[in-house]
Amino acid sequence: LAQAHEMSDAGDTAAEAALALAEAAVTADAFGALQGGADNTARETVAYAERAVALARLTGDPVAESAALDALSGARCWAGESFGAAEAARRRIDVLARSPRTPAATHEVMDALAMAAGTALGVGELPQARRWSGQLASHPLLAEAGHQATSWRLVTDAFAGHADDVLARAVGFREAWERSGRQRSLSLGAAAASVAMIHGLRGDVEGRADWLALVEQADTAEQHRKGYGAVFDAIVRLHHGNPDAALASVAPSPDAVWKWVCWVWLHWYVTLRAEASVLARHPEAQSRVDSARTVVAGDALAAAQVERAQALLDEDVPRLLATRAAFQAAGCPYQAARTLLLAGGAHADRGRAALTSLGLDPITGRQEQRTEPPE
Repeated sequence: LAQAHEMSDAGDTAAEAALALAEAAVTADAFGALQGGADNTARETVAYAERAVALARLTGDPVAESAALDALSGARCWAGESFGAAEAARRRIDVLARSPRTPAATHEVMDALAMAAGTALGVGELPQARRWSGQLASHPLLAEAGHQATSWRLVTDAFAGHADDVLARAVGFREAWERSGRQRSLSLGAAAASVAMIHGLRGDVEGRADWLALVEQADTAEQHRKGYGAVFDAIVRLHHGNPDAALASVAPSPDAVWKWVCWVWLHWYVTLRAEASVLARHPEAQSRVDSARTVVAGDALAAAQVERAQALLDEDVPRLLATRAAFQAAGCPYQAARTLLLAGGAHADRGRAALTSLGLDPITGRQEQRTEPPE
């Protein structure tokens, strides 16, 4: 970088923008590649990325601006600014809409769609994530790379609970991944894990084990699974009425696993941790519910999960049932059905019918309350 600074001409806007982006990526480690200094703070990373965006905008080059916004989205994730990360990712799509159709711009568009879908998931915007992941899945340049094309659509539909859609796309995903030489990346690992989750929600033990084995091959490193792996496993455990096992999956505080949960998975992680704590009668259940409420404020889907956890803790069935409308509005029929099951009684029958219509195993119910809280 020092040499590049010496060689660049003063007043060369494009060079200044490129160097600013390199500094954000390397010096400040905006993309989480562990290239920056150990004492670099998240706020400093955001400042580096914001400078890169400002300089890139001056170039008038949409591709350069999109690349800088990508760095800004990553930096905001590190800082715990999930909504800011999603906003920066959305801006990439808007910026690229005015770009000429060049190879570089096309590549940038595909990356922008993937990141927009992922960060939308991170703030509970399932309809938006479905739209952008759908555009990515139908992109003509990914016609022979179905694993890359459909990865975020699989994750989105799995969170919503659309089992039939997930299982149908999973076939092509796996075939394309195998043809590609079994590539490894975070998005591919998350997609495979989401399919495993659906098998788990269907009660298909063998199918789940098969896809979890695929995750071991599709992921880039074991530590990534501390994010999405914990989230998907907790959902399956809660579905089968085992909150203690679910709580074990999300036992570490978010700060302890920040590197792996701060991107797409943070809101999902803290809400599942709160719900599992309530159902397992953990002594810190109320404080975890309160903490989750603060983290997810503004995320309608996650806020409904926190509200439901509070209602469970207070044994307030009408308040619990009131969250169902929020899940439906957020495009998450699985959680809407789960709400009915947690309410029990006649509501549970409706919940079981709703799960069956989604292609899921309708065995979920309120875990029988234990007489003693866990240690």
